[in-house]
Amino acid sequence: MRSKEDLFQLIQAMSKSEKRYFVLDAKKSGRTDSRYLNLFDAINDMEEYDEEPLKKRFAANLSSDKAYLYEAILRSMRDYRSQSSKAAQVKERLMDARFLYERGLYDQSTERISEAKAMAAELEDQFTLLEINREEQVSLFDRRAKVQLEHIEKLNEERERTLKAIDEELKYLDLYYRLLLEVYNQFSLKDDKSIDMLKTKLPINLIMESNKPECAQALRRYYQCNVMYFNLIGDLDKVYQFSIKAVNWWDDFPALKEEEFHRYIINVSNLVNTCYKIEGYFPIAQEWIERLKSEKSSESTHNQKVIFQYLSLSKLLYHLNKNQFIEASKILPEIIEGMNKFGLKRNIVLAGNIATVYFLVGDYSNCIKTVESITKTMKNSGRIDIQKIVRLYKIISLYELDAIEKTELEIRATNRFYKTNELESGKFENTVLNVYLKQIFNSTVSEFKQNVLHLKNYLTEIKQSPNAEQLLGLDELAIWIDSKLKKPSYLQ
Repeated sequence: MRSKEDLFQLIQAMSKSEKRYFVLDAKKSGRTDSRYLNLFDAINDMEEYDEEPLKKRFAANLSSDKAYLYEAILRSMRDYRSQSSKAAQVKERLMDARFLYERGLYDQSTERISEAKAMAAELEDQFTLLEINREEQVSLFDRRAKVQLEHIEKLNEERERTLKAIDEELKYLDLYYRLLLEVYNQFSLKDDKSIDMLKTKLPINLIMESNKPECAQALRRYYQCNVMYFNLIGDLDKVYQFSIKAVNWWDDFPALKEEEFHRYIINVSNLVNTCYKIEGYFPIAQEWIERLKSEKSSESTHNQKVIFQYLSLSKLLYHLNKNQFIEASKILPEIIEGMNKFGLKRNIVLAGNIATVYFLVGDYSNCIKTVESITKTMKNSGRIDIQKIVRLYKIISLYELDAIEKTELEIRATNRFYKTNELESGKFENTVLNVYLKQIFNSTVSEFKQNVLHLKNYLTEIKQSPNAEQLLGLDELAIWIDSKLKKPSYLQ
């Protein structure tokens, strides 16, 4: 069941050219004043979603109009994408083939299937090739052509090859996501025992050179699995080696690279991030950034948007990881301008990192503004982890600005948010707020340093724990605490 904001989010996610295509497509009927186009314009003009004015304007038909508009946009975008997407064209040819087959036009149907098959093979789309194989097999005897045993055997051989490739691809896909989950949960393995436990839990033998897969898509996942594994055990040289292989893999499949250029961008971004972590590799990172920008597919607005999103995030994380907070703050105007240009104002990952930079450089007013934009317009983003920690940044910022009453109000609002999202009292953010920050905020001058040290010790204990989670905001809070300890007590 869709939420009230789904249509708003869909429209906000569309590019200018996509919106223009939809409007022109909708006007083909000649009904330029149709209700759903008026609804589209009304929602498109909104900065934040507000259903009340829509209810007044569209009255009892709002629910059905929204549902109709949602489906109309997706139908239009399917047509829009089919102009440039080979994957979409494959599906269309399959639908054409079925229509022609049903009308008894078997030769024409066969021609359409052959075209779909060639394009699917070019895209290394084994799942669609399997679907095409079934279509060929089912309709073989109905095409009014002489069927030979070799026809059936050829289709069987193709199906066996395809099934083998699918099985291989899915094995590595499964391992990749399991390793990714380990990175999310642990970030890194701190000892040999943890590494041995991982090897008993997951089929790590799949990433050995002797088990290198043959299927193209499985090979890409094989490289990515190695990247994840060596990230976990902290071998950055290996991470770099396999990241390079994952990026170069795309050059062997130009049609697929063009079709899924956004995935290529992500792979290059991951490579850049790896280069940022290795001493002396910064120039290599810059070379890959320039190479990415010069790619032919980078000319499209959508791909420019994706490149901007990932590379901006990479730059911010690079400076944050190097503790170069002033340098990070200097690139914020450029990033904010780009977010406005590409319709990324509601990108919670970028906004969360911007709030973090403002917090770390002590620009508390802008930190508060950024956090408020997150809590008001991005509450349905799904990134509860970001929302939990930036609320703490806002509380601390209000405290630093001596806004005592607002600090108390924000503490109550944050506790309501934690309760709504089932954040138990023992959880990190809850403990920081309701045990340690409250102690600090209510300290007398003589108690202040001791209470600050209590929070510092708590953060240190978590960070040094053998089973420590990768907690968002842990390092940032520790930096803030250290800044408080460096100030004379009369300046607190």
